[in-house]
Amino acid sequence: MAKFVHVNGYTEEIDPTLVPPVRLLITVHLVDQQWHDYSELREELGLLPAVLSKQLAALRRAGYVTTRPATDARRSAWQLSDCGLDQLVSHLAGWQRVIGAASKIVAAARADRHA
Repeated sequence: MAKFVHVNGYTEEIDPTLVPPVRLLITVHLVDQQWHDYSELREELGLLPAVLSKQLAALRRAGYVTTRPATDARRSAWQLSDCGLDQLVSHLAGWQRVIGAASKIVAAARADRHA
């Protein structure tokens, strides 16, 4: 995976942990901060068990999710932590800033091209 490079004035709020789309989508699925069974997440996201486990482990190491044994004791349940929610909100704001700047540049270029 390519290393995330910050661009001053644009990407300060973007969290490298949440840059991979799969991690972003996992946190979005957990945004209600309720407990979600592993199997439910796997089904909703359509991920292979090994992929989901690896990504949840990365999010747990970052402190963005917490886990507990599920009711059936075979699989775990996952919840977005307060830190994870704060990081997600900040991360999305960072991407909105980048997308806004990119949209302005593209619009200006298109206007110049058609002028």
